[in-house]
Amino acid sequence: MAVIIVSFGVPCDGFKALEGHTVHIPPQHMRFSKEEMLALLPEADAVVACTPFDRDMVEAGKNLKLIVCYGAGYDAIDVAAATEHGIMVANTPDCVTAPTAELAIAHLTALARRLPEFNQRVRTMKPADLFVMGKFMGTSLEGATLGIVGMGRIGGKVADFGRLMGMRVLYTARTPKPERDALGDEHVELAELMKQSDFISLHCPHTSETHHIISREMISLMKPTAYIINTARGPVLDEEALIDALKEHRIAGAGLDVYTGEPNANPAFFELDNIHLTPHVGSNTLQARNAMAAAASERILAVLSGNRPQNLLNPEVLN
Repeated sequence: MAVIIVSFGVPCDGFKALEGHTVHIPPQHMRFSKEEMLALLPEADAVVACTPFDRDMVEAGKNLKLIVCYGAGYDAIDVAAATEHGIMVANTPDCVTAPTAELAIAHLTALARRLPEFNQRVRTMKPADLFVMGKFMGTSLEGATLGIVGMGRIGGKVADFGRLMGMRVLYTARTPKPERDALGDEHVELAELMKQSDFISLHCPHTSETHHIISREMISLMKPTAYIINTARGPVLDEEALIDALKEHRIAGAGLDVYTGEPNANPAFFELDNIHLTPHVGSNTLQARNAMAAAASERILAVLSGNRPQNLLNPEVLN
């Protein structure tokens, strides 16, 4: 019987496959503190890391065989420390692809058609002043250009949604992707994407190379009618530069699900009426959460059986 830690009280139906093992999980919507994690880790065989997992925790896990990232992005896990200690690290990216793409498209359509604004106007304005043709007009998506920064699983799904709505798709990636080009998507340099796009959606991981990849200079290239959406990681975008552009109405608007200072958002965003904010809910559907738990369970059971887990991030530990 193995000992498994789930660091946050996530929906747990997906962990049913772990019955027979000892599973430590905090109450729903709560997290284990670092001190609680350090106390539990010496006996643990595997961890589902829903919260940051640093070197101290790695070193406390004397019997750890596997750390499973609860989701796609693993920048909050010290993979280098885990590798040094011979601990496998895996993630569960497929489960978050569709729901995160759906949220990006939700931000995009809400911005284009001014949905939160109209929700408030219907509640507060006189009908005679509101139900007027040609007043408070939105932006059509059909015929608009969608720029995808990072054409991975999620970026590709967003591109697919965009093409279904009649949008032209541009994308940046380290190398062209023939499978995307065959669909009619166009590989371009980032500066060209920023210049041409009516809607820009960010889907690159946060690394030293992508930190502030959407810089002040890149934002300055955007059309005054363009929108930018970030459902990737906060630090890929220079938030101060974005705030300045929004304040000065040099771009039309933005939609953010992720922030540099998570779980805190820059208070300057709250003063702006041309931005939509959500609290990192890209994968936050019940179906996705249970699928993530099931995928994490599969990886744990594979390792406990002496097999290689799916989506292993540091295969060098097998050597």
